[in-house]
Amino acid sequence: MSVFAALALLVLSTGSTAAITYGVPDNGEHPYVGFMLFFDPTAPGWFSCSGTLLDSTTYLTAGHCTFGVGTNGAVTPGGSGGNDVWVSFDAAPDLSTFPKRVDFPNDEAGLYVARSTWLNNNTHFTRGISHPHPSYANFAAFPANHDVGVGVLSKASSVGSYGVLAPVGTLDAIARRAKDHNKVIIETAGYGIQQIKPRDINLDERWKSTSTIVNLKSALTAGWNIHTSNNPSPANGQGGTCFGDSGGGVFLNNTNQVVAVVSFGINPNCKGSDYSARTDITDSQQFILPFLAN
Repeated sequence: MSVFAALALLVLSTGSTAAITYGVPDNGEHPYVGFMLFFDPTAPGWFSCSGTLLDSTTYLTAGHCTFGVGTNGAVTPGGSGGNDVWVSFDAAPDLSTFPKRVDFPNDEAGLYVARSTWLNNNTHFTRGISHPHPSYANFAAFPANHDVGVGVLSKASSVGSYGVLAPVGTLDAIARRAKDHNKVIIETAGYGIQQIKPRDINLDERWKSTSTIVNLKSALTAGWNIHTSNNPSPANGQGGTCFGDSGGGVFLNNTNQVVAVVSFGINPNCKGSDYSARTDITDSQQFILPFLAN
């Protein structure tokens, strides 16, 4: 992706993440939005994403957050079904003792053992199995990215309530009723970076923001993605998304209905525009719904 940036966050020395751009603390509004850590042995690297719990074990996120996930530190054949993924629903995950890369110079295997052991023994994290959309191909068929994924958690998580998939065609119907796309307010919750410039801001907690839909039918969306504003203003909403927000739920404002998952951006400083993969389309729901039926 030469001009696009998938909004997963590389976990550096401390493994920290941060917040929605220009947003506000979630304050318990989206308890079903979780923080995800995963290991990709091909990089090799540790990354973080966000996502939404749709039932006690089904975690909806982005395809690029679930493809290439390792199995016990090794490459997963076929890129689907890796178990090197862990999810927490704490509003502010405590990563203060998460093993630091600097303590394992040139020892990726040792770092994997230390971090996976830490996560497996941490009651605030639940391990899962990753499943990217079967047609996900690292944005090769852009804009038909199929950038949705599911994590199946190894044990039930009780968070009080869950997100729900909005019916197929929800965004199209609402946009028509609103006459203009930019009258449709959506809300995003996640754990991604709040600001890159003029200085990095990392807050390690779940934040939310509101924004408006810019376009559903451009060359970058074409019925597969939604283009939303990341320019805070009274008209455009409070903000947008950045690295680490990938997979986070995009909700109809003041509801738990998921219409998309955060996917990619164009500006490396997380300004201007956000793009999310629609979950209110048949292609996405044919992939997601069988997990909810089990």
